[in-house]
Amino acid sequence: MPSANANFFNLPADYSQPENSRVVIVPVPYSGANGKSSKGAALGPTAVCHASASTETFDDELWVEPFKIGIHTAEPVKIKALEAQTEKPFAELTDVISPLLRNQKFPIVIGGEHSLSIGSVRACVNQYPDLSILQIDSSTDFDDSFQRDPQASPYQAKSTAYHLYKLLPKPQITQVGIRNISAGEAEWIENEQPNINTFWARNQDTWNMNEMLASLSDNVYLSIDVSALDSALMPATKYSDPGGINWWELLEIIKHVLVRKNVVAVDICEFSPIENLNAPALLVAKLIYKIVGYKYALDLGVTKKYL
Repeated sequence: MPSANANFFNLPADYSQPENSRVVIVPVPYSGANGKSSKGAALGPTAVCHASASTETFDDELWVEPFKIGIHTAEPVKIKALEAQTEKPFAELTDVISPLLRNQKFPIVIGGEHSLSIGSVRACVNQYPDLSILQIDSSTDFDDSFQRDPQASPYQAKSTAYHLYKLLPKPQITQVGIRNISAGEAEWIENEQPNINTFWARNQDTWNMNEMLASLSDNVYLSIDVSALDSALMPATKYSDPGGINWWELLEIIKHVLVRKNVVAVDICEFSPIENLNAPALLVAKLIYKIVGYKYALDLGVTKKYL
């Protein structure tokens, strides 16, 4: 298996060097606050990179080859659990993402535990103060119980959205696919009345795409926890459970947001590979490629009839 910093999609140099690429994939093999809670997720970037080599590069929906926009694979960002507990957690990732944004690159962060989103969102907020977040996930991740337990790490996956909300100058988060919420999170939401729009998984047959997009600002950070997908499609995650989003529904959501909003960065997290089961890794690789295609569809010459 190739290392995590191997060339995603096994692209030729003309389409994978930094100077020739508008997209930069940033692998972050981070295992979580205690190094164990999402240990399998640390193996995710390498598994997805390996699977990407067998991904067909012609997109039958867009009728183009999205890799021609240029896709560079950066060195993995290695974050130790103790380093994530500092006043500016995941600063290593912030330092990598910030210059990419300044140079008008499109970062796609591949995790790793979901809490690493804190580092990349901080970089985006510095450049886009009106940033909103589209969180596609199975769980709300608004747990603030760490504030009452001095022994608990504040930077666990279940607290990720809470920290992101506090990071935003004008807090605005839209959550899609949610089917897990604790009593404590429900109480916090009721008391806080935060600017959160939740599209519950149980109501997915009646989701309104225009309403979803209207709940976001012009500049959007897209965070995808793979547990948002139904467990039949994505068993390779710690939080796999039934009732999630199907593949085509996920593509429809990300296509609309990438075409109609300015998505400035993306992360895909919580993928934990299963030995001898390649389909979930291939799904994530294909998802990355679809994101690139949708983001740059018009630049690639895709006509509106394909969008």
